[in-house]
Amino acid sequence: MSKFALTFFSLLFMMTISAQSTSFRIDGKVHPRYNGSLVTLFTFTGDYIRSVDSAYVDNGIFRFEGTEYLYEKSLLSIGNYPDTVLTMEFMLERGLIEVEMKQKPVIRAPLLRAEYRLFIDSCSTLFKEIYALQGNDSAWQRLFAYRYQFKKKHIHNGMGRSLFFEDSGFTDDLYFYKLHDLLTEKDKQRWDVRSEYEKRKRQDAQNTLVDKPFLNFTLIDPAGAQKQISDYVGKPKLLFLDFWASWCGPCIAQKPQIKELYQKYKEQGFEVLGISLDVQRTSWLAALKKQDSVWPNLCVTNQEQEDELRKSYYIVGIPYGVLIDQSGKIVHANCGHWQMLKAILEAYYKK
Repeated sequence: MSKFALTFFSLLFMMTISAQSTSFRIDGKVHPRYNGSLVTLFTFTGDYIRSVDSAYVDNGIFRFEGTEYLYEKSLLSIGNYPDTVLTMEFMLERGLIEVEMKQKPVIRAPLLRAEYRLFIDSCSTLFKEIYALQGNDSAWQRLFAYRYQFKKKHIHNGMGRSLFFEDSGFTDDLYFYKLHDLLTEKDKQRWDVRSEYEKRKRQDAQNTLVDKPFLNFTLIDPAGAQKQISDYVGKPKLLFLDFWASWCGPCIAQKPQIKELYQKYKEQGFEVLGISLDVQRTSWLAALKKQDSVWPNLCVTNQEQEDELRKSYYIVGIPYGVLIDQSGKIVHANCGHWQMLKAILEAYYKK
C-alpha cells in the first residue's frame, strides 16, 4: 500500500471515529473584565447536582470538554453576588458548542439546536394560523399533534421533558398522557414529573365541573350570619366565586385588578362573591378591613368545612375562581388569576 493511500485511510478512520464521538466541546467568550474568574459548569439529575466542572477565563475565553449529556439541561455560571452573575442553560450535545456569556446569552450549537429552532419556527407558523382562524379547534389539534411528534422523539432527554412540562397546562392537548406513558418508570418517579402529572389530573378534574350545577355551601358573612352561595346565584348574569385567604399573598395582591374588572363589567351583569378559606375568623375580618371590599364576602366556619369545600371544587392552590351563569351552571373553573379572568370576561362580553 502506498504512503498516500495509508495516509488517506488513516485520515478517513480518524474522521469516522470523530463523527461517532459522543464528546462535546464548549468554546466560550465573556467580557475581559472576568479574566481570571472561574466559570462553573453544572450538570443535573432531577433536582440534584450530578457533576461540577470549572475553568478559568483567559483573555475573555474559556473552554470545557466532556461526554455528551442530554438527560438534563446543564448550567454555566460566572460571577459571585453582589457582583454581576451571568448564567445560561443549554444541552450538552456532541460537537462544538459556542457560547457568549452576557445579559442576553448567545449559543451556537450543532444539530439538536438547529432541530429545535426549526421546531420553534414551525410552531410559530401554526400559532399564526390559529389566530387567523380565531382559535379554530382543528388548528389547535394540528399544533398539538406536531408538538407531540417532537416531544415523543425527545421525551427521554431534557429538551423533551421541558416541553412536556411546558404543555401540561393545555387540557385540550390529549397527548399528555401518551407522553407520560412513554417515560421510564424511573422518570415517572421524578419530583417534577410527578408534580406535573398530579397538576394535570387536578386540572382535568376541575374541568369536569364545567356545565354542571354549582355546589352549594352554608358559610358566614362578616356579621356572623349564615349565608348560602345560592343566595347570590341567579341574580347576576355571571357570578365570580373568588376563593382566597388572608395568608395568601398573591390573592391579596390581585384584589385591585379584580376590582377593576368588577367596576368595568358590573353594569353588564357581572358580580363577585369572595369566599375565604380562613379558619381564623379574626384574620379574615382584619384582611377585609384593609381591602375595603366592594362585593359581598363569606368565610368557612371551620377546618372540616374548608376541607369539604376544597374537595368539592377541586381546590388545591389559591387564588382559585369559578364562574357561574344566571342558571346556576358553572361555565369556567380554575380561573382565579386576574389575567385569566380578564381574558374570559373580554371574550364573554364581546358576544
